[in-house]
Amino acid sequence: MATIGRQRKAYALYAGLVATAAVLLALTAWILLFENQFRKVVDWLLDRPIPVAAPEQERTSAWKTGQQAFHAMETALYGAFINLQVTPDRIRDATARAASDTGRWTIVERRIIVSHSYSLTECNLEIARAVARAGGKVSRAEEGTRTRELLLEITFDGDVTHRLTITRDPAVKRRTGRLAVVIAYTDGDQRSVVDELSESTRPLTFALFPWADGVNDIAAGLTRGDHEIMALLPVQPASDSAGLPRRRSLSPAHSELTNRRVVEDALSRLPDARGVLRYPAGRMENEAEVLAPVLDELDKRNVYYLDNPGGSGGPGGLDETGGSGGPGGLDNPGGSGGPGGLKVRGGGSGRLRAWGVLDPLYNPVTISMNLDLASLSALDDTRAVVIADARPHTLQVLMNRIRYLEIRGIEFVRVSDLVDN
Repeated sequence: MATIGRQRKAYALYAGLVATAAVLLALTAWILLFENQFRKVVDWLLDRPIPVAAPEQERTSAWKTGQQAFHAMETALYGAFINLQVTPDRIRDATARAASDTGRWTIVERRIIVSHSYSLTECNLEIARAVARAGGKVSRAEEGTRTRELLLEITFDGDVTHRLTITRDPAVKRRTGRLAVVIAYTDGDQRSVVDELSESTRPLTFALFPWADGVNDIAAGLTRGDHEIMALLPVQPASDSAGLPRRRSLSPAHSELTNRRVVEDALSRLPDARGVLRYPAGRMENEAEVLAPVLDELDKRNVYYLDNPGGSGGPGGLDETGGSGGPGGLDNPGGSGGPGGLKVRGGGSGRLRAWGVLDPLYNPVTISMNLDLASLSALDDTRAVVIADARPHTLQVLMNRIRYLEIRGIEFVRVSDLVDN
């Protein structure tokens, strides 16, 4: 019996040792295979604080920097693509943008198809200008010897964000549109702006208030160049908010003869005026009845009438006279007037409706945005007319944007060019 007891104790001891060894072996394997989980268990048991890993902070910083660089360059590039008339269907990504495990972003490789009307030099300059304005640069520009493709590498803060391949396609047609810019001059405080704009090599149309001091000297200087003048004709809104003298305004309170004499007086002071601009914006009672004899008088004198819709326009613009304007916001009273909705009556006279006002809010960003929208409308409808006051911000935006809009396909013309053609 004693021998059996000792054997049982030995078996129990061996079994305990084997079980302990097995547990230790399993624990060792678990530690080796799942070290992080074991550490978490130990940290939890000892209630240890977990430090924030510095590498995660660096990754987050790199990720944000890459995002900002990419969006800055994307915005700049799409501005250049608009000017080069690149539509979304002609932008093809060969390598999409993605984030790596280290937090860095991969380089976007993109193929751009442009009209054969644009040279590779024009494409290079336009993209380089847009990228430079956003703080980046074209770090490499090469032309393929055989393919005649332009290869561009775009960098921002030392990091490459884009690799572009520009291909010219003879099948892609370049659109063109004509845009007439009307500058309204009402008083002597705007004289310096008019003088600077008169130096522009692109034709502009100046709407001059016929009764302003020194207006004849201004008109003489403008007509010696490639510019055009028109008479700024006050049309009295019901609110009388403009503060213009009623005796020199068209008004429903006047007789038909008085309104005709306002027109006669305005044109007699500006004999070289090719047209008249309704100013300021706003509607009055019995408008059609008041304007009928005025338009008849202008038609006899072979002078066009430009309606001022007020506010910023839009594609096709809403005709506030109660009808719908034609494409491009050129009013078409009484019938179909051909491209752009322009109705031309004998001898080159006609009635037009402007796309809108560039500076309803006197802000450079608003002016630039409206100029962009008007140019796109001109490309869609072949023509458009915009109105702006002779103020410094307007001068600044026009001088900065004209050359870029010409690359886009815009031709700057006088209002009479739209009437005559």
